[in-house]
Amino acid sequence: MTPTVSQLRELDPPALLSLAVPWNRAAREAADAKELIDRQMLPPMRGQRGETATASEAQLTLVAENCEYARIQCGLVETAINGLVEELSEAKSRLQAALDEAAEYGFTVDEDGAVTYPAMTGDDGSVLRDGGTALRSDGLFERMLDSSAAAIGEHVDSHRAAAQDLANRIGRALRSAEEVDAEYHRALSELDTVPGLEVTTDMWVDASADTARVGEAALGALSPWDIPGGGSPERNREWWDGLSQRDRDAYLALHPERIGALDGLPAEIRDMANRGVLQMEQGRLTEELAAHRANGPEESGFFGYQSWLDEEERLLGQLRGMEAIESRFDQTGIDGLPDAYLLGFDAEGNGRAIIANGNPDTADHTAVYVPGTGSRLAGAEGDINRMSDMWRTSAALVPDQSVSTITWIGYDAPQEIVTEASRRAYAYDGAPLLGSFTEGLEVAQGGPDASHTTLLGHSYGSTVIGAVAKEGSVTADDIIAVGSPGMLVPYASDLDVGADHVWSLAAGATEDVVPNAGRMFLGENDVGLDLGRFGIPHFDTDVVPNVPSDREFGGHLVENDSTDHSAYFDHDSLSQRNQARIITGLHDKVGLE
Repeated sequence: MTPTVSQLRELDPPALLSLAVPWNRAAREAADAKELIDRQMLPPMRGQRGETATASEAQLTLVAENCEYARIQCGLVETAINGLVEELSEAKSRLQAALDEAAEYGFTVDEDGAVTYPAMTGDDGSVLRDGGTALRSDGLFERMLDSSAAAIGEHVDSHRAAAQDLANRIGRALRSAEEVDAEYHRALSELDTVPGLEVTTDMWVDASADTARVGEAALGALSPWDIPGGGSPERNREWWDGLSQRDRDAYLALHPERIGALDGLPAEIRDMANRGVLQMEQGRLTEELAAHRANGPEESGFFGYQSWLDEEERLLGQLRGMEAIESRFDQTGIDGLPDAYLLGFDAEGNGRAIIANGNPDTADHTAVYVPGTGSRLAGAEGDINRMSDMWRTSAALVPDQSVSTITWIGYDAPQEIVTEASRRAYAYDGAPLLGSFTEGLEVAQGGPDASHTTLLGHSYGSTVIGAVAKEGSVTADDIIAVGSPGMLVPYASDLDVGADHVWSLAAGATEDVVPNAGRMFLGENDVGLDLGRFGIPHFDTDVVPNVPSDREFGGHLVENDSTDHSAYFDHDSLSQRNQARIITGLHDKVGLE
């Protein structure tokens, strides 16, 4: 229903905005309650035995999930109210400007927006043009005719032309208010839920749909295109710091997937955004899997059966990865494991997952682990566990300092050894993403001297590190290459951190074949003109490419006791302990070959 002129003119934005305050309070209290449960109440309970402890942990976990759901839903209501008021206020401002102009002309405006203008008179008081009433024109064609008529008749009836223009402007303001009201009404009417603590899969799917609906309604008030995309982490942080708290809350509510992916933002903000996305994506994929199975073939010999199986495995794999992330959340407090922070998450394609043990923003030592071939969301559990165990070993070395270890599944890694792992393109494509992430850590930490940062690359992950470090765009103090097939440079000195801060671990040639197998594809040799004895130029022809485990490469060769390509991270192994010493800056205690 189109509002009247009085209704829109007398709109009280502050009074309407006050309706959003309780929803903001509820969203914040829900977020605080979830953080209290996750970070203070649950950790001491984990690891305890007995039915009472198990039941209590289960109930608290249920309450925490309910708090997360409440935070999202209350945030959507608050954002919808704020967006509604902002857009109605804009319509009101346009109406008021037209009304003020009509008053200056001496015109009158009725409740429907029609503008009445007086007759035009001559100097002698004779009527030159009769007065009349201009009705608003809502259609484009009618407005074009009115504009033409106004242009033609301007010199013969300026009152009519001015009145018609004002009627059209008033009509557009009223129509805009009507459309805004209808759009937000539709969005708010869909924000319903069911009683009880349990948050079902259907409720998470519905929460995702709610987010989309409110986001569509709020396009006029809060544009997703204002969120930085492709810029530097420093620019991301400047944009975020420049927002009001209300706008921050709105962006978190409507576009958590975009906010959670912004390098340079505080870890706590990215974690909050990504946890909400994780829950909603888990609900969506669970529902998608159920529908896929319901429509599956009845017989294994059915045409297309293999494709059906592949899709089922893809969905199951993505859900396994999400469960691995949640499992890490549930391990907080066990054996002293610190809070987990989900710094990145995406279920599209092979998926992305970036999980930190401990807050990197405040850590004295930060390690970023880049896994290699085969890494993806579906197989995240092993990579997450490696860094959880690495945190325990590292933190024990420096009990008076803080440590954060991060699993960075943030690029599209090669998935096949034979056909993909020999290609450099995956490393060069992943390098800008890793560079942006590490730069974002530095911005969030407060500068290059705020934390000692180590990049730890296993297998092809070291190649990705090489791709970014050779360009001088890595923000790290040390680099560890583990079982590396090559780093795309012939010498450690070609990497940004300098040769004295490059460390390599590699088992014997028979225990780990990857360095020798990969050197011809991902290693690099030194071919070119060089200066020899007495300054005489000569041509270097180093035929065999160097990899980090070669002494000629020039980095530190670290003692290790690995028995295969994957054993470098075995708990309490010499390999793991030496990596932990590098991560914590205890370089003089690292065993070298």
